[in-house]
Amino acid sequence: MIDNQKIIEKTYQLYLKYGIKSVSVNEISAMLGISKKTLYLHIRSRNELLEQVVDYGRHKFLTGLRLAIDAEVEVLPQLAQFFHYVIKNVRKTNPSFLLDLKKVSPVQYQKVEDLRNNQLYRLIRPIIERGVEQGLFRSNLDLRLVYLNLISKMSERAARVSPAYSQAILGDTMYRLILNDLIGISTVSGHQKIERQYSDLLQLVQPELYITNSENN
Repeated sequence: MIDNQKIIEKTYQLYLKYGIKSVSVNEISAMLGISKKTLYLHIRSRNELLEQVVDYGRHKFLTGLRLAIDAEVEVLPQLAQFFHYVIKNVRKTNPSFLLDLKKVSPVQYQKVEDLRNNQLYRLIRPIIERGVEQGLFRSNLDLRLVYLNLISKMSERAARVSPAYSQAILGDTMYRLILNDLIGISTVSGHQKIERQYSDLLQLVQPELYITNSENN
């Protein structure tokens, strides 16, 4: 039996994979095995559907991220878990999704911007602050600018459609760039600790982020 939740989940999957403009209401209905008329018994309009999809996606992303960060581990592994989760989800998103969203619904797009610029920052800030307290990172940092610099590199992937550009910064390569940026904000002792743990930090996420030949073909 179909319900609103199934409609939202399936539409979310389709939008992430193909973009918004490439997925019609008829295609959503067909994927759900229902008629367009039945779909509109549950969802009044495509705008309402998009709003619910965006809200669902934001909640799903934040819930998954909180679960991915282990509160019991040290600062560096926590940061690794944070950025691994973000990169992994960026990889799953068709660049057309955000481009389409910005065009068809600026209001919903702003929700995604708020997620990126504010909600994620509120999650990562305490981790970086703890790193500052422990002497891993410099004490004169503007934490918001540090965060925006890091997240913008991953966000650029979601805004570009060039295959060459995408392959250049996806997965393992992007994660290495983030680790290098962490070295850039670290103290001497923090730099040394990152260098000692570099291989271990790569191994925490590398099997899942590494781009295989089959993925590139």
